[in-house]
Amino acid sequence: MAQPFVQDTIDKIPLDVADKTLFINHVNEEHQDELAMFINIFTKASIREDSVPSIVELYSDGMLLALTSIDNNQTDPTEQYFVHFTSPVIDAASLQEQYITLLQRAATKLGKRTIKLRDQFFTVMDGYYASPNMYRLLVTAPDNTPLNQPGYAYLLDLNASFAASKLDSGERRDSNDSDNTDEFQGVYRYYSLRKAWQDADSSSVHAWIDVYMHGDTSGGNWAKSLDTGMKIKSVREYPEKLEHLIDGQCLLICDETSLPTVANLLENWQNPLSPLVIAITNNSKDINYLHDITLSEYLSKDEHFRQDNLLHIINTPATALTEQIMTTLNSRLTTTPNKIDKVWGALEAANIKSLRPQLKSVLGLSRQDMTIQVYWRA
Repeated sequence: MAQPFVQDTIDKIPLDVADKTLFINHVNEEHQDELAMFINIFTKASIREDSVPSIVELYSDGMLLALTSIDNNQTDPTEQYFVHFTSPVIDAASLQEQYITLLQRAATKLGKRTIKLRDQFFTVMDGYYASPNMYRLLVTAPDNTPLNQPGYAYLLDLNASFAASKLDSGERRDSNDSDNTDEFQGVYRYYSLRKAWQDADSSSVHAWIDVYMHGDTSGGNWAKSLDTGMKIKSVREYPEKLEHLIDGQCLLICDETSLPTVANLLENWQNPLSPLVIAITNNSKDINYLHDITLSEYLSKDEHFRQDNLLHIINTPATALTEQIMTTLNSRLTTTPNKIDKVWGALEAANIKSLRPQLKSVLGLSRQDMTIQVYWRA
């Protein structure tokens, strides 16, 4: 599957597909943990904490990965490895497919949950506001929906919502239908299930999909356009990386897009230690979204959790969000000097890029103990 970089690789012809540079930049910036997993699983190399994995080049039969040491300001790659695809890549779609295949194989070898490519359908039952800017879709979900996996996300096709009668008759509304709107054509969005449960009366699985409403956006417009009985199509599923939060003192960082994941986490929290939560909202009243949840058995025993451990930041354009987060964290660690052992956070791409190195510098955590990822892009 993989081998150390050899001279023969120089003679390979680099892949020429649409959005190749965008793909490489995206993976290098936001999926370093997956590249590290590829090197660990498909090569005999072990990655040091001061090494950063990256894609150097893509070819039809695989990708050239590099490990670059960040120690002593060294920026040149110290090691390179070639990881083979299982089938030749011929275009952008097959590149995505082969990357996901590698991800599935590596995760399976490690016994981890991983991404799934399959069509699933939800049926809209109702829609209402759960907070001033969080619109909740109540849906019936597939029977195989995970019930107790916070952050479990579905990639929804915003252009594939249609009346249930069309699904029953084998018909689908597509881009060729005269009655169809092009508003959401080719638009896909990941949404995490806020909660999923087995309904006692119907025995079917019900779920909440919470959509942050902020202006004229594809996701918000799509959510408000859905009527009772309409079908929602998902084409991909992705489990959140939360296994490291099972023990130790944890820090959770979220904004409106990741509030559903954190709310679900707090309802299912099994770690004996109460987490510290930094929640960022643009509207001060949206923090009630977390205050209104039913805490897990562990957290319900902590009488001061909501008062002492939920740190609310009202986002203000005058100050960079990363600065607000680090100021809030440092202030808390000064007054209550607890050592942070684990971190999970999800924010906008630019904020994650600036926040990640600052958190690593201040907290000194390993790659395995700190998951900071992108949930959206400005």
